[in-house]
Amino acid sequence: MSLNTVSIKIQTGVYGQFRNLNNKVWFALGEYVDNAVQSFENNKEFLKELNNGKYQFEVRINIDWENNYIKIFDNAAGIDTNNFQRAFEPANIPIDNSGLHEFGMGMKTASIWLADFWSVRTAALNETEERFVEFDLKKVLKDDEEVLTVKNFDKTKLTHFTEITLTQLSKNAPTSYQMDKIKKHLSSIYRKFIRKGDLKLYINDIELTYEEPEILIAPYFTDNKNITLEWKKEINFSFDKYKVTGFIAILNTMSTNEVNGLSLFRRGRVIEGSHDEKYRPKAICGQIGSPRYKRIFGELELEGFAVSFNKGSFQEQEDLEALMNALHIEISAKDFDLYNQAEKYIKPKTQDDNVKVAKSIVSSMKKTTKISNLKERVETSLKEINNISLVTKNEELSKKAKAIDSHEDFIEIKDEKYKLKVELITEPSITDLYSLIIEDDELFAKKIIYKINLAHPFFTRYEKLKTEDDYQPIISIIRSLVLAEVIAPSQGTKNAGNIRLNFNNFLRNI
Repeated sequence: MSLNTVSIKIQTGVYGQFRNLNNKVWFALGEYVDNAVQSFENNKEFLKELNNGKYQFEVRINIDWENNYIKIFDNAAGIDTNNFQRAFEPANIPIDNSGLHEFGMGMKTASIWLADFWSVRTAALNETEERFVEFDLKKVLKDDEEVLTVKNFDKTKLTHFTEITLTQLSKNAPTSYQMDKIKKHLSSIYRKFIRKGDLKLYINDIELTYEEPEILIAPYFTDNKNITLEWKKEINFSFDKYKVTGFIAILNTMSTNEVNGLSLFRRGRVIEGSHDEKYRPKAICGQIGSPRYKRIFGELELEGFAVSFNKGSFQEQEDLEALMNALHIEISAKDFDLYNQAEKYIKPKTQDDNVKVAKSIVSSMKKTTKISNLKERVETSLKEINNISLVTKNEELSKKAKAIDSHEDFIEIKDEKYKLKVELITEPSITDLYSLIIEDDELFAKKIIYKINLAHPFFTRYEKLKTEDDYQPIISIIRSLVLAEVIAPSQGTKNAGNIRLNFNNFLRNI
């Protein structure tokens, strides 16, 4: 059936507003991919049969900055007569809106957002006419047009494709600097179709691929038997009208940008969480910067949720948070405690890791040595060590310093029981990193109080010291130094406190 015109009926001023929609370029380009994928899905079996099982569905996006155009070509089933009118008329929602082209707005909004002039050439499978339509935004707005002219050309029934060409590109159009990010977002969004081999997606003739993250295979962090497990939890969970399937897993190597976090799917494509914009709910991923935050990743297919017009987010955010809280319980089950494994598992360092770290340390030390005069710093420390008034002042200030918080342990050394108490203080006027007081006690051989000064310049020198986990290794070292000083006299050492005195001074200056 020939079509001579196609309706674009709407208050034409609305078209001008499409340009100002809050969108991202990969979501806009994704609208064309969505339409092509849905055309393929609706006709998959027939397309394969037609080509003796050798058919490969492809979408090709070509961006030419020199000639100022974008071209999107797909070899799916084309836009047939029944859907051609709907494809151009805004908000003409398809009868079956259970697929990826559910709003009836995707091609129109994306094209106007990206360009002033665009055309569609399509050949529908099993039809004998190829159709061509042009949309000139400036002319439509100026002349208040409600219909577009359709040009028809003869074709064979077996010819099928759609080609969309955008020219007179807008400021929203992709730049060359965005290309790497666009490729990664699109490969992430359509990974399920790419992974199955159903879709080959190209940008400027480069095929997009999706790199699968490596899952941790290791024992549970408290398991001394070293029974290795693959830390991947399959999810099949219902919550009121919602359903979620997929998996949550632990990364083999921690990440803080593109890999960690969740990707939320609907109808096979990512809605939230593509590439470096992962969804990281606190209920699942924990605090920002924690091991759990850096390790947990996953893919979750959601049902029952509505999405935004550009398919970039889910609408029912409160219900989504409630669903994540329910999933937290799922992944914390005692028989497979993925949640705590992600936080507490410590991956053993390999020899290669140690070699890499050693070379980095030496390189850093060489740079530091060139900048600072080590000899002068050592001499300054030796003078302070011999400065009795400075030592006395530090001791007096430490005794008076009030603890922010404290913790007591009871420890047995050579059949003697000791009370070991750490107090955390913050006193900028004290130049020692830590101090030590040994007192007599009626119940114990000795009461040992050591104070760690969190206001010491050592802690402010390194930006990485932000959370309690960052401080734990340093506190363990100080605790060991304290115990070494306590037992040294029983081993014949005299003036064991000099180690602490020297340590504090050298640390301050070197």
